[in-house]
Parts: sequence; structure tokens; C-alpha cells
Amino acid sequence: MNVAYERVSTVKQDERRQELSFDNYKIDKRYIDKATGKNTDRPQLNKLMVEVKKGDNIYVESISRLGRNVDDLRKLSEHFREKGVTIHFLKEGFNTDGNMYKFLLTILGAVAEMERELIVERVREGIEKAKKFGTKSGHPIGRPKRILPKEFEKYYKKWRYKKIKGVEFAKLIGVGRATLYRYINEYES
Repeated sequence: MNVAYERVSTVKQDERRQELSFDNYKIDKRYIDKATGKNTDRPQLNKLMVEVKKGDNIYVESISRLGRNVDDLRKLSEHFREKGVTIHFLKEGFNTDGNMYKFLLTILGAVAEMERELIVERVREGIEKAKKFGTKSGHPIGRPKRILPKEFEKYYKKWRYKKIKGVEFAKLIGVGRATLYRYINEYES
């Protein structure tokens, strides 16, 4: 049986780009994870590890779709080889038949691992810069603070000391009760 394993990092991402890689192969079953590749605890990968049998072929669009960590890639490859299953890495053009795959897996796996570390580092740096300098548009990160109505504080104190009810408070500042309670939550936080 020929199976395809596909992985995208988030639920919002689309796996169709990977599907195009399998056009020249007769794929009997697909396993798709929408999860990070930083570890191997992925629902569809776990299912694939159990369901494949001796003589099956696993097609993966690229090495980074199976894993982004050399140790995880080695363990997964050994698991499948022990079951008599061959993994085909289409983009890199090799499979787990023979012994050469260990060398290629180590080199290319290290590149995938380094790529992931660089991405994480760039994201972290970007967030730090954005927090320090604000976003590209000049606005600070996060939701801007709501500007409360002019009379809010005056009536808030009366409401707090139970001199007026919430319904009156809302009418006095010209908003609905739901909006009033949102204002109160923001004001108190």
C-alpha cells in the first residue's frame, strides 16, 4: 500500500501544495497533521506508525514535513524500517532503502532543524522589536486602549458605591449595558 504523510504547522495552513507532489504516485491513503513539527506526538503520525505494514511505502513531500529534529527523524525512520516500511522523501530524492539514507537524513535533518531554530529566533526577535518600538504602523502591539466616555469616571464612582444602578449608569454615558460592562472590565484591569 502507498500512503502519503502530510503536515502543515497550523490549522489555517493548507496542505494542497504538498498534495501536488504526490500526483505521479498512486496513493491509497493519506494522513494529514495540522501541527508543529517540533515533536513527533501528532495524531495522524501516531496512527500511521501503527497502521502501516511490511511492504508499505510512505511518501513525504519533504524531510521537514516528517520532522524538524535529527533525532526524531532517525527514530521515525528506524521505526518504519523495523516494520519493513520504506519512506520516500520526494523533494530530496531519496528513500530509506539501503544505508545511504542515514547519511542524507543526518545532513538534511540538521538543515531542517537549523531552519526551524532560525524561524523561532526571528519570530522572537520580531516580537521583541515590535514590543520595544511598536508595530510598523507606529501603533503599539495589541489592542489599543478604548477611550472611555468623558463622564465615565464620575458615574463609575457613583455606581461603585451603589448610588446608581448599572442601567442608569449606561443611560447616563449613552451606551448599552453590555458595552458598559466591557468598559468597566477594561477600566478595572
